[in-house]
Amino acid sequence: MADDDTPTPQDPGAAHGPQSRPGPAPERAQRAGNAQRTGSDADDGSGHGAEAGAEAGGERSDDRRENRPQRPRDEHRGPVRPLLALASLLPLAAAVGVIAMTPASEPTAVTRAETDSRPGAMSSRCPGPLQVPDALLEEAGDAELSVEPPSKSVGIGSVALEPDSSVLFGRVSSSETLQEDDGTVRAPVLTTEDSEGDVVEDTTASADLGVGVQQVPTLEDSAVVRAASAEGGRPVADTVQSTATTSGDFRSLALTRCAEPTTDASFLGASTASGDSSVLVLRNPTQRPATASVQVWTEDGPASMAGRSQVVVAPGDEERVLLESVAGGHEAVGVRASVLGAPLSMHIQTTERDGLTPGGAEILDPLPGAGVEQVMPGVNVLGTEPELVLTNPQGSDTTASVEVSGADGPIAAAGLEDVEVPAGTVVRVPLTGLKDGSYTVSVTAADPVLAVTRSSALGAELAGDTLGTPVDFTLVSSAPALGTSGVLALPAEGAAGGLTLTAETAGAVSIVPLAADGSAGTPVEVDLAADASVWVSSRALAVDGAPASGLTVVPEVPGAVRASWMQRESDGADGVLLSSLPVLSAQQSGETLIVRVQD
Repeated sequence: MADDDTPTPQDPGAAHGPQSRPGPAPERAQRAGNAQRTGSDADDGSGHGAEAGAEAGGERSDDRRENRPQRPRDEHRGPVRPLLALASLLPLAAAVGVIAMTPASEPTAVTRAETDSRPGAMSSRCPGPLQVPDALLEEAGDAELSVEPPSKSVGIGSVALEPDSSVLFGRVSSSETLQEDDGTVRAPVLTTEDSEGDVVEDTTASADLGVGVQQVPTLEDSAVVRAASAEGGRPVADTVQSTATTSGDFRSLALTRCAEPTTDASFLGASTASGDSSVLVLRNPTQRPATASVQVWTEDGPASMAGRSQVVVAPGDEERVLLESVAGGHEAVGVRASVLGAPLSMHIQTTERDGLTPGGAEILDPLPGAGVEQVMPGVNVLGTEPELVLTNPQGSDTTASVEVSGADGPIAAAGLEDVEVPAGTVVRVPLTGLKDGSYTVSVTAADPVLAVTRSSALGAELAGDTLGTPVDFTLVSSAPALGTSGVLALPAEGAAGGLTLTAETAGAVSIVPLAADGSAGTPVEVDLAADASVWVSSRALAVDGAPASGLTVVPEVPGAVRASWMQRESDGADGVLLSSLPVLSAQQSGETLIVRVQD
């Protein structure tokens, strides 16, 4: 408002702050009154007084202006000052613009902590002895015969290698391995424990090759084998369980690879036909619960699980699923268990009997994943024709072709084309016209499938009218392509049988047999033709006349060779027991990982 101290827009002080103001109003009024009276007295009526008064007043006014202190005045003061103020802001605005247009610098990472992380020791879990359902042991079809249970014991054979051991490169040389400060060669450490965690064996045999070997010939329990490199890291290792029953109702040989727990496992070829029994075993070695989703496939399609598809396994507990109670009456079924929660140790125990005649038994470990290519070396033909078993876990039908290779390459008469494998089904394919020997069966499918090949061997005919010729069988699974090398532990009772090799391209392979004392024999060199199968007997792999306890397989062309071991043992009565295992590619995962915590 005009009567307060706030400058009006018209007042120059509005831009430059308050100025000096005239004196008080009474004083101004008195001066005005005096000036008016002086002018009146000088006027004589002729106007001269007025002029004189005006002139005199003018002179007095000039005198007052001359005598009053003068303040310098800029005629353009009002508009210039705002412009100057605005101009003074221009450098600041320019600086702000430069700051805004300059890209932000990257923040500097501050390392709060740093440490080394290496893969730790391995803990492989073995399934333990064959345990058949109690109902089978109670059967007595003949008054003079009683059911004889399978062997209560297993053998455990383990090998472990330092990742830089020369035998993983096809050579036998201690100078190429790392050494301790005292000059001794570093070697892995193996420890076998029973199911209660008590140590069964902690002695590891080693020489000067960075190889550790341990054998436990007899154990009436499941086992855990811990393997560590000399520095406590993860070695290249393998552990195999074997159990043999040479006579009786469950006459059989079963080789099973011991492995770390997993969350996904598939199996194929177990029988639920009359007289046969198959059990899915789920064990939880952890302190956390787990839930397994179980699906069974048959030749008729996926089985109705009837409320048994979800199996809860408590910490430290075991659950068993009797497969014939889910899908009985099938010569071969497929099974998949997918686990939510803690990983589980999983295997299938399957036994077969034809009336009172033993039909063999196996303890199956999980198969490799489904794929469009499945290669199964080591299919032995011993008087009976093998049988290929396929399952299609996908949601749509597919087809597959089959190739059988022998020592001279593919056998045209044994090949098959356009084998139909409907979705969710199991298909059995006889492989006919093969002479006794060792073969490789290869499957190529349009969509991923699982595959095994069943090999059987006859025993000596049993006496009595009610008994036939006993049979033992094995299910040969797909073998992976070996990278730079493969490693295999052999049964604790000693190697018997042989190794089957096959290659996609021609090349050489070095096989290094490992002895029970941790030493190695002379490498065996094998030349492979493309798509051919070569059998190398256990006698050729002996070390100083003793059976090998393990071996490494080193291909000249990484990724081109696959291998499988077939164990063939005598039952003591002119019969053969057999079981097989694929050779796994050596997992050299001992590299150090640097872990940093940064802001």
